[in-house]
Amino acid sequence: MDWRVALGLSITVLWFTAGLTYLLGIVGAENFIHLATADIGSFLEGAFAPLAFLWLVIGHFMQQKEIGANTRAIKLQEQSARRLELHSQQDSYFKLLTLVQQQLGSIAGFHYMSVCGPTGTGEISSVEFTEQRAISTTGDHAWFIRKMISLCLGKLDNKEAMHEIFFSTPVRARHTENFAKTFKKLLNAGQAVDTDDMVTDALLNGSAEGLYYRIILNAKGEVPLEMVPAPQETPPTNIQIAVNADEDTRPV
Repeated sequence: MDWRVALGLSITVLWFTAGLTYLLGIVGAENFIHLATADIGSFLEGAFAPLAFLWLVIGHFMQQKEIGANTRAIKLQEQSARRLELHSQQDSYFKLLTLVQQQLGSIAGFHYMSVCGPTGTGEISSVEFTEQRAISTTGDHAWFIRKMISLCLGKLDNKEAMHEIFFSTPVRARHTENFAKTFKKLLNAGQAVDTDDMVTDALLNGSAEGLYYRIILNAKGEVPLEMVPAPQETPPTNIQIAVNADEDTRPV
């Protein structure tokens, strides 16, 4: 039982007890019965008016308590609805992420073909490109991105070499811009659903796509050279080793 109700009942019992004591002990039952109707009404009105006011005040505070509880319940429902909406947006984003990663892998693949294929250095033939593209399309979307990173590592401070890779032909420049714009859109979409920047930080600093994106920004002069390597415990030389080891275990 609420303490306000208990207090009200206690005061009511005491009030009735005091009223009956006054009525029976001082006024007397016989005298009260023979009073005029108007006098009896005035007596009862004066006797019950304080109790009516008391319970009006108690009811007001009880209502305030219920309103507060309802307000908290509504806030909890709103928070739950926001969490569900955010969760739905995050699910949609991760589905989009897979598609965009495939697109980024394709852009990097055609860029790699332009640099190392028959129109470039000739290091890879059309048949070999088709075989490696099959690897990329069957699950390893970052295959050609790692290939492009391996081309750039060791040349990051050579502006002429970086320009040759990214901007020496209209085709390479178009692939470079397409990759940068697509990845930037992916980051912007991630920021809209990422409340603590975990997803966007992982994309930018913990993925091959993010490293390649920063390499492109460096080649465009938008990011300093020292900002290109991912801020990880593993040094850049180990990235090169990992790329080479991965390539050695796959058919080329």
